[in-house]
Amino acid sequence: MNIEDLYWRQANRRLLAKSLAELCYEQALVPSPGKDGVCRVSLKSGVDYRFRARLTIWDWLYIDVASLERVYNGRAAPAEDAAQFFIDAAANLEASPATLGNLLQELANSLVADVTLLQKQKGLDAGTLAQLPDEQLQCLLDGHPKAMVNKGRIGWGAQEFDAYGTESAKGVRLLWLAVRRELTVSGKGDGWDWPQLLAESLNKEECRQLDWVARQKGIDWQTFLPLPVHPWQWQHHIRQHYAQPISRGDLVFLGEFGDAYLPQVSLRTLSNLSRPQALHLKLPLTVLNTSCYRGIPGKYTRCGPALSAWMQQLCQRDAELSARGTCVMQEVAGVQVPQMHQEQIDGGPYRYRELLGATWRQSPASLCAPDERHLLMAALLQRDEGGNSVAAALIRASALSAQEWLEHLFDATVVPLYHLLSRYGIGLVAHAQNITLVLRADRVVRVLLKDFQGDLRLAQGDFPDRADLPPEALAALDQLPPSHIFHDLFTGHFVTVLRYLSAQLMAETGLHELDFYGVLARVLRRYQNAAVLQDPQMTQRFHQFNLFRQYVERVCINRVRLRQGYDDSAARPVPIIGGKLHNPLWLAEQRQRTQDSNEPETLSPAEATL
Repeated sequence: MNIEDLYWRQANRRLLAKSLAELCYEQALVPSPGKDGVCRVSLKSGVDYRFRARLTIWDWLYIDVASLERVYNGRAAPAEDAAQFFIDAAANLEASPATLGNLLQELANSLVADVTLLQKQKGLDAGTLAQLPDEQLQCLLDGHPKAMVNKGRIGWGAQEFDAYGTESAKGVRLLWLAVRRELTVSGKGDGWDWPQLLAESLNKEECRQLDWVARQKGIDWQTFLPLPVHPWQWQHHIRQHYAQPISRGDLVFLGEFGDAYLPQVSLRTLSNLSRPQALHLKLPLTVLNTSCYRGIPGKYTRCGPALSAWMQQLCQRDAELSARGTCVMQEVAGVQVPQMHQEQIDGGPYRYRELLGATWRQSPASLCAPDERHLLMAALLQRDEGGNSVAAALIRASALSAQEWLEHLFDATVVPLYHLLSRYGIGLVAHAQNITLVLRADRVVRVLLKDFQGDLRLAQGDFPDRADLPPEALAALDQLPPSHIFHDLFTGHFVTVLRYLSAQLMAETGLHELDFYGVLARVLRRYQNAAVLQDPQMTQRFHQFNLFRQYVERVCINRVRLRQGYDDSAARPVPIIGGKLHNPLWLAEQRQRTQDSNEPETLSPAEATL
């Protein structure tokens, strides 16, 4: 067996194990537990999948990848073909032939990227990964653990994966356009002008060269704005969809200029390769990846700078947020160019309304003190080839116990998110790619928040503390019932991040999941008690956003794609609600009450099942 085949089999086993675990969690498949932790999933096709697993506190299977077997006609063989698994499970998943075919394309793309990552991760242990610069580490991350096929990138071929994919770790030089101002929707923060924004990407000599090219083409910067565009987006979408304004001279191609940019784990977010403190750029890439097309919605462009500035001011004036050093990676400017014909179609595909634009955002490096470093929270979940995680490596390096380290983490991250939710009715979809940790001596000391374009929402109701929210932001942001916004924290962070972290730390350090969530419960109760002492009305808010209720709705994202398919839609996919979950915070507090009363301890539902 050659080395390429070994990597291919390994990538398939890992993706298959993740898919099995997520589909069982989302109740699309039903596992049958047996003896010694052996589970079986029986499919309508007559195929069984068998594996060893531990059922976690979240009713989620932590699967031993090496144990996976496919059983057919009484014969068992190693399960090393993820595509075959989806074919075997198609009837159970209620996937149409068209959906299944497109899913297999996403799967193939993801596997090729995963193989590249396995090759690049070879020989890097968790301790080494934990000390890498954030930008470099992001190019080695496996990506969203909740999305089955998280590197689908439909629309890209092998050349694009190699040139522009995160795992390629290659610098990308951007193309620059001049756009007539009246065609744009734009906004910028105080203290920023367009020459300053250009200087974040171009040195003085290149700025002069760009300006010379612009003058040669008759561009007057009083009537035009500079706009960067990803070379792939220009080649595959902008030249065609914007041919009319190009032919009229309203959209002018200037050429390739400036610093090289490194694609981060979110693919369309780019960090300056030579100047880490320079602004990040977020550019549309019309590829289908992790459930939706990666464009930039125009409705947030005008209000983005004002909204992020308001959020930063809130972090500074609010005592809870200020005490924890909570900070915002501000969106200092944004430009969006609507496609004039697509905008006239009511209910047309959303991807055609998000083709051309840019967001300039502060880099985490610019917000860190000399003795601090930044780390994307997704990095905590990354494991080396021996199964050891970056989180456990940081705990060891910090000289703290796992519980002490987690207390720092929760106080710096979860408390600010919960405070924003309960005090201001602001929900942030705080998955691990939206949260940047700031570390000092390998301990988490504070958090940087970002990505408010669609991932910041408001709870309906009377929240006087957000009365000074900029009107343009209030008009653009979605407002939903508190019961929906609750899930921005609970599902967006607890289920999407902590579910994996608690299982991993139990496997590595032996920290019981009930102890993990016991730490989180104590941190949150300490915050609640202090908040109620200062303002008794917060009791009602904590009841409204009750993180300690016994059961919580199970939110499913993978079933959405299986049900909806790959047809164009006017809006991004909406999750499906499954059966109820036992809340780990409630379970942890129940155990503590039992211990305090000296009653016999009962098993959690997960422990009782296996």
